[in-house]
Amino acid sequence: MTNEKKQDDLLPGLGCAPPLDSEGNPYGCAERKTVFTVKEEKVLQRILAVKEEARQVKSRLKELSSHEPGDQALRTQLETRLQELKALREELEAEREATFRERMELLGHR
Repeated sequence: MTNEKKQDDLLPGLGCAPPLDSEGNPYGCAERKTVFTVKEEKVLQRILAVKEEARQVKSRLKELSSHEPGDQALRTQLETRLQELKALREELEAEREATFRERMELLGHR
């Protein structure tokens, strides 16, 4: 590695390389001014998308009449999708916890 390349990896004015998260995103001074890391923001956006879809599925379930035979198949399908969304939300929550722990380590809390 050349000196020029080494200089490019250093933080301006500090002479140190910023830590990287598990996806290779830098977590230097500028990134620390935000609350979440890039990885955390991605996970949180996915959680919000799942939450919104679940809200829409629940709303649709409330609209369906339980007495219509044609509605029963759709109701079953929507209930299945709601269960899938709940499972996905649990996975994403575990991922969110992992990204939180990673941020704490990047900040020096081990």
